Amino acid sequence: MQRIRTEFTDMLNVDVPIIGAPMFLISYADLAVAVSEAGGLGSVPLPNFRTTGDLAACLEDIRSRTSRPIGVNIHLSGKFPWKEQLALCLDAGVKFFLTSLGDPRLIIDDVHAQGGKVFADVVTFEQARKARDRGVDGLVAVASDAGGHAGRSPTIVLVPYLRAKLDLPVVAAGGISTGAQMAAALAIGACAVVVGTRLIATHESKALPAYKDAVVAAGPEDIVCTDKITGNPANWLKDSIRDFETRPEIGSKKWLDLWSAGKSVAQTDQIKSAGDVLREMVEDYRATCTRLMATLDE
Repeated sequence: MQRIRTEFTDMLNVDVPIIGAPMFLISYADLAVAVSEAGGLGSVPLPNFRTTGDLAACLEDIRSRTSRPIGVNIHLSGKFPWKEQLALCLDAGVKFFLTSLGDPRLIIDDVHAQGGKVFADVVTFEQARKARDRGVDGLVAVASDAGGHAGRSPTIVLVPYLRAKLDLPVVAAGGISTGAQMAAALAIGACAVVVGTRLIATHESKALPAYKDAVVAAGPEDIVCTDKITGNPANWLKDSIRDFETRPEIGSKKWLDLWSAGKSVAQTDQIKSAGDVLREMVEDYRATCTRLMATLDE
């Protein structure tokens, strides 16, 4: 696969500027390894693991199958044993930490000491400004089309806004499933993209078969944004939350029946391997750049 060079690929030493989204109950070792081996940055969310032992086993499994860079989403709200999780991740050579729901200063020094980078999930300018002032290395701009928790602004507005105002590397998250969409994100100032919804419908994801089929069958009109599931605005497949009544407890199997997805279901039409998804994105990116160059009148 041909390398696509950006600030992000140089920073993390990966071949292409694609992060496999750390998706709750979906992104585990198989998906992370597949994305990293295909040249991107595979990742897992630490809330997927009930115990530090479970996390240690996952990291050991990943490291037994790839030496390429990997990332994690770490929650710093105090609801999870983040100190123990951080130590395990650093020992496993994790180089990319995406922080959520807490102060990134809690981990920055330790991560930097090991040569890693800390980015912050943000949905607004105010969140992004606070993250910058707390010393993060970059931002993940979670836009309105993203699966799971999402912002109110579209990718095409949020990314260049944060990039211009804050002068930090910005990763685009929301509505990106193709190489053309990745080209658009890089054109407006993103240094990389997060791909989530498209990777739900892969052989390596831990989504239930019916969930994968629903993502493939859905169109953007089948995605609804609501705060009733988690307390924060998030995008869901509307049929999966039709009968929702009470928010499940952390660790409850009922979460398996609540299916999150973004509006890039519009470009998700087949279940395939994660490696094929990345390879097709890179090919589409190259074709898009060539097509755009042809529009210039010399």
